[in-house]
Amino acid sequence: MRQVRTSIIIHGFALLHVAGAILCRLGGISDDLILTSLTIFLIVILCLRYRQSVEFSATVIIIANIVGFLMGKGIAAFVSVFVSHQLLSPAIATFTTTETIGWGLALFLKQYSSHSSSQRKTTSKEITWLVIAIAIVLALRFVIKMFSSTIFSGEFLLGSVALMAAILIYSVIYMVEYAIAARRQAEKERDRAELAKFQYLNLKQQVNPHFLFNSLNILDALVLDGKDEEASEYIHKLAGIYRYMLKNENESTVPLRDEMTYVRMYLDLLKVRFQDGLVVGISIPEEDLAKAVIPCSVQLLVENATKHNAVSPDNPLKVDIISDGETLTVTNNLIPRVSPSQSSGLGLNYIREQYNERSPKSVEIIRTDQNYTVKLPLL
Repeated sequence: MRQVRTSIIIHGFALLHVAGAILCRLGGISDDLILTSLTIFLIVILCLRYRQSVEFSATVIIIANIVGFLMGKGIAAFVSVFVSHQLLSPAIATFTTTETIGWGLALFLKQYSSHSSSQRKTTSKEITWLVIAIAIVLALRFVIKMFSSTIFSGEFLLGSVALMAAILIYSVIYMVEYAIAARRQAEKERDRAELAKFQYLNLKQQVNPHFLFNSLNILDALVLDGKDEEASEYIHKLAGIYRYMLKNENESTVPLRDEMTYVRMYLDLLKVRFQDGLVVGISIPEEDLAKAVIPCSVQLLVENATKHNAVSPDNPLKVDIISDGETLTVTNNLIPRVSPSQSSGLGLNYIREQYNERSPKSVEIIRTDQNYTVKLPLL
């Protein structure tokens, strides 16, 4: 829908430029002010449509008008070679220039549109930048018009070219810096959103009805069997899981020692539930425990193993956690469930992205007919 409206705007302004040029020619007056004003109006509308800040729009106004002026001169000279009609030649040149500027600007703004800009209040400082930009463009056109007979000769040529080049270079640099900053900000917002989703996923995994139902059933069974000491230990480990999550919810990395303490508590709870159906082997040298991993990353891999595989004493699920000094490898055998569990892949995708930002080594996933292996780089 946006593309349709944008095309109507650009085509409409192209026709308005043509009408303005023809009417000015018929009236024997200069069309500079009218065409420049229409171009400014077109740029402002496109910047508003793609939610750009007023300050950035001011820079776009300057650079687009300079480029449009130079392009218009070139296109007009080219068209005059083939069309010499007094009205048709400027009409074709004006229409072509406006369409080119309009679509080029629309594509650029679409690529670097900032959706957050429209959500904040416009300041008086930004309005001032917009007014200054329009004044600069009109002043340049006025100077060019006043000295049109000498602007392309002598010292005035050198000064004019230098001024326009300086403004053009500054505007390009500003737009590039703005585009890079906007891209980085968008990436930060995406990372924050992914982090929030991952934290929510982790919390949901622990407080979802199935987990609470199983935990309460286990506690109830322990109490009924008179195993008060085991029930108390179970509660303390359950509290330890929540404590770890709350403590590290804003941390980008944690020591492997802390992560494995958390994983062992989590495994103890799973062992109460699955008993001999879950067999876990851990082999991590003492020196590797000082290295770092993404919080809850190892726990998530263990959770995924129990979630996506059948667990029974007759055919135990075997999980091995091994460190070699460079990577932490979590491997489990594959035991298809009767009713496969659905997976969004959100947690594993987040872990991959976090490791890509913090290590030259990426998370490696190896799947065979018998085993599923994930290798996490140690940081």
